[in-house]
Amino acid sequence: MGSQRTVRAIAVSLVITAVTAAAVLFLGFDRHAAGDGGAQVSYNTVDMRAQMLKNGDLRVTQTFDYRLRPCGTPWRQMFQQYTLSFDRVTNISDISIKGLTTGRVYTQDTTVHSPGGYGDYGWNSECAGRWYIADITRSQTAPEPYDAELDALTPNAVGEPKQTKDVEIGWNIPSTASANSMRFELSMTWHGVSTAYDDVVALEWEPFSALNATPAARVTGTFTFPEGIGESNSWAWLHTGAASETTRGADGSLRFTVTDLPGGEYINVVVMTERRSDSAVARTQAGAMKRRILNQEQWEAQIADDDRRRRARG
Repeated sequence: MGSQRTVRAIAVSLVITAVTAAAVLFLGFDRHAAGDGGAQVSYNTVDMRAQMLKNGDLRVTQTFDYRLRPCGTPWRQMFQQYTLSFDRVTNISDISIKGLTTGRVYTQDTTVHSPGGYGDYGWNSECAGRWYIADITRSQTAPEPYDAELDALTPNAVGEPKQTKDVEIGWNIPSTASANSMRFELSMTWHGVSTAYDDVVALEWEPFSALNATPAARVTGTFTFPEGIGESNSWAWLHTGAASETTRGADGSLRFTVTDLPGGEYINVVVMTERRSDSAVARTQAGAMKRRILNQEQWEAQIADDDRRRRARG
């Protein structure tokens, strides 16, 4: 599932950060710190929490701390774009957005307002404090309504007819010339993320893809499992080219920290659990997968070790 994290000024999208989420699914210091690179938009920090549900869906909560530098026109709209897919993420629902800096809870709006069509007073009084979800499959400039109950895709297995759909989740902020820190919390449920094989249930959560253009000084994340799954019957791996640390808890949870994440760098989490008899995962695929995934992760770990040694020698 692809996603783009972006902030809009009045007239143009100045920064685009792309994320492939669940495909395979941000402490302030001096705001010119490493990882920032002088970008007009950057993350001071990002914190991400993903809770795997019994049916294989993900409940995702993301906390963003933005730094917005002056760009000549006010910043007015933040948004994320996702590609829903029959074999990865089939729907997004239960969305909530809160401005942590102000304590304002954003309300849903069925209209996508263009930031360039208002003055500051009109935008702040009519549009700010609202969020939307829209279908942008046909056009990003002419979004169409998206209804989570009516427009979800079917979680088909690999090899069946392909279905995709592009959606955008955005929220309108008050006209802002610049900000050293502006914090938001976005929560939502991603459906159809996992695939149940004969022996395991597997998913991939990729909060940042290599298309990401917005740097982050510090990224922290936690992935947790349903009750009954612990460290002994689950596996989790972090993939990134940036400096990182990981730990696993007794409940199987994976916690990670990535520092100085530049634009163009990815963060990917691969997760696998033993399949239980009461599995309620909607997408199923015949065949065993556990050994294949373990072998793949072992191979990728060796490649990463070899790359680190080459860079150290260089």
